[in-house]
Amino acid sequence: MTADTRRDRMAGAAAEAARGVQGVAFLRPGMADLLRTRIAERTPRRAPLTGNRTPGVRVGRDEGDGWHIDIRFVLCRGHRALDVTRAVQAAVVAVLPEEPVVSLRVTVTGVV
Repeated sequence: MTADTRRDRMAGAAAEAARGVQGVAFLRPGMADLLRTRIAERTPRRAPLTGNRTPGVRVGRDEGDGWHIDIRFVLCRGHRALDVTRAVQAAVVAVLPEEPVVSLRVTVTGVV
């Protein structure tokens, strides 16, 4: 399995786990995700777009064997950000493969 395939699978699993946590309204795509979507809408699909394809989740590799995961989501009004953030972190850690995760950052980017 290539590193790109592994990264995509980790991002997908992390996104699914985060979306399943009560209090998460939706995952928030970053600027690169938004631009990639706009470019894909305007150009024919000749070659697949590179990079992470899971909006709201970024997965990267460090120089060693570890992974860095960054999750951004919008919180549902009436939920405590700290509680939901901890629940997202626990849910994501539970679904990740046995490979070492060096860091997992969970960020609330808004409230709806």
